Amino acid sequence: MIFKISRNKQITLNTKPYIIAEACINHEGNIKIAKKMIDEAVKAKVSAVKFQFHVLEDEMLIKTPKSKNFSESLYDTLKRTNLNIKEHIYLKNYCEKKSVDYMCTPFSFKSADILEKDVKLKIFKVGSGELTNIPLQIHIAKKKFPTIISTGMSTFKEVENTINTVKKFNKNIAITQCTSSYPCNPKISDIGVIPEYIKKFKLIAGLSDHTSDIFTSIGSIAINARIIEKHFTLNKKSKGPDHASSIEPNELKDLVDGCNTVFQARGNVKQIHKEEREIISWARESVVSIQDIKIGETLNKKNTSVKRPAANEDEIPANLYFKILNKSAKKNIKKNKKIKWIKIK
Repeated sequence: MIFKISRNKQITLNTKPYIIAEACINHEGNIKIAKKMIDEAVKAKVSAVKFQFHVLEDEMLIKTPKSKNFSESLYDTLKRTNLNIKEHIYLKNYCEKKSVDYMCTPFSFKSADILEKDVKLKIFKVGSGELTNIPLQIHIAKKKFPTIISTGMSTFKEVENTINTVKKFNKNIAITQCTSSYPCNPKISDIGVIPEYIKKFKLIAGLSDHTSDIFTSIGSIAINARIIEKHFTLNKKSKGPDHASSIEPNELKDLVDGCNTVFQARGNVKQIHKEEREIISWARESVVSIQDIKIGETLNKKNTSVKRPAANEDEIPANLYFKILNKSAKKNIKKNKKIKWIKIK
């Protein structure tokens, strides 16, 4: 399984996690804050910084329901915080200067086209709200750019339908598990779906994490998540719909470090490592005498036991203790000595 980000960059199960700092609208439409967010994300050594682009008249009706994380209407919120094309071009160039990938999510046909033609976006991230928007999914898929598809607010059957549809036009896709709650209780994060996605769709998978901390994301690496998208803010206490489900710069760095550490720990072959061998000498046990044993005396549980340190080559390791019971001593054996094979018969 390979998800190709670019000619020289790809994600597999054997590459370190690709971590996306999701700026969303936490910049509040302020380009200076957006730039500062890129700087902080780069310090944390993320793989990409992601923004959003809205063409509101092509995306939604003015009147829409409002969830509890919004203090104003969705339309008014996005109108107030939306960055314009020139600002997105600036941020893309700034990301390239800082050697971090720029990503952006479109929410309509026009926004996808503008990101492609004007911003020169080379990788798409499709949000959970658009999972079942099959017309838009097909429109984006036909562009044949690398595309990450998020799966919040959906059933497995809906995910399967979208993935099978998109694959007809673009096979270079990845998928992220998501629960669209702001903030999301870890109890409903359902990260166990990630290996099911990998098994079913044969795709690189990951987690779009809306919890208020980093633990769920880090844990998902152990079950083969290779893409982590995490909402990011300069200050959790700022006003706005996404700050409460975001993490701050110091947490973002911990997220990157934690994900990479768990990735390094993913070995699945049980073996004795070279770093363990010197520990064996004192940590394991050998068969010892706990009483003086005379020639011809039978070895039993009253005069033998197992104690540290480990057996040397001519001595008897603890796992063979029961093999020496009822054997007899060929020589006198003093108390509290490791028993050697040559001394018993």
